[in-house]
Amino acid sequence: MSENILALANPMLNMVFGIAFLILWRREPGARWIAIISVSYFASAAGFFIFHLTPDPNGIPAVVAMHLFYSLGTIAMVWGIGTRYGQLIPHRLYAFIAGLGLVMMVGASFGADYNARLYAANASYGLILALGTQAIARKAGSELLDKAILFLLAMGAFQFFVRPLVAIMVQGEMTAVEYRETPFYAVMVVWLALAAVLMALILLGAALTDQTKAVRDDAERDTLTGLKVRGPFETQAIAMLQRAREEDVPISVIVADIDHFKRVNDIWGHQVGDSAIAGFGDLLRSAIRSTDIAGRVGGEEFCLFVWDCPAGPTRKLAERIRTRFEHMQIEGISDGVRLTASFGIAQWEPDEGYGRLFARADAALYRAKQAGRNRIVSQDEGMLLAMGPHQQGPDMRRARV
Repeated sequence: MSENILALANPMLNMVFGIAFLILWRREPGARWIAIISVSYFASAAGFFIFHLTPDPNGIPAVVAMHLFYSLGTIAMVWGIGTRYGQLIPHRLYAFIAGLGLVMMVGASFGADYNARLYAANASYGLILALGTQAIARKAGSELLDKAILFLLAMGAFQFFVRPLVAIMVQGEMTAVEYRETPFYAVMVVWLALAAVLMALILLGAALTDQTKAVRDDAERDTLTGLKVRGPFETQAIAMLQRAREEDVPISVIVADIDHFKRVNDIWGHQVGDSAIAGFGDLLRSAIRSTDIAGRVGGEEFCLFVWDCPAGPTRKLAERIRTRFEHMQIEGISDGVRLTASFGIAQWEPDEGYGRLFARADAALYRAKQAGRNRIVSQDEGMLLAMGPHQQGPDMRRARV
């Protein structure tokens, strides 16, 4: 009786955690990984219920249903965690592993060999967890939370390979009912219950941490452009410089300013001016990588810190942004009229801090303004790198502010 209560406690715990993750996901619908984790716990609970409550656990219908739910639970766990870290999980490969395990289990059932069926099932779950751990480790961070998640995944894979093998070696041939009475199964139930609790608590902590960071990140972003506001931008830029100094990585800075912006507000109004700023912010966010930083550091002034990027690629990035903005139609501005922007570039020197680096890029921007606007000036090379409209072909000469 006590064994049954202990065994049924496991699926009940899984159900509770499945509900908890479902509620958390409803509060944060954008966090898809939380919903996937909820599916994992519900599927695992269903597998346990089938194994303990079905009249014939050796029957093929019970075997197939149980394996499908356990496989879904295992794949969903890896899939959900991988989604949190932005790691694509090879679902087809995992489905193939689960399908192969099912074929081996059914084949063993016809041969009345429960030991082979037991190991085929557990090996497939272990292989899915092992491959998932390896994939997630590529993207997981170095924080204690990340290490704990990887440790539990790895331990889950290990026990799925080792525990049933030890049970088979010690107990010999078994049926499903006999297996449920072995101390190895009792150990598995306790381990899985403990692992489910630990993993759930860690993942709940990760979900709450993500939501806290999202709230803080929203507070640090400009509502018009979605870019970092000046204070948080400078803090992040200073941290990037420190990391670049430690890793000996080149950093480039681009400071940009929308040309004649006061005239835009005077002629078309502040709402159109806001549209121009928002459009330029969207352009910057689409042009940079996840390793770069973009911020709105003034009314119509923007700054980019470009990670691991020497002078040449930085000039090309600035030119792409300049050209795309020159062709952008801003809602509310007269047809045929396009806005332009000027850019200043500086290459980071390892002995300088944020203030001096930004000042050099800002000085290059000032020179671009003085030279006629709609161009790029590199402070380091002391030359114009992209010329204004007077050097463009007739088809590019269009009305400007």
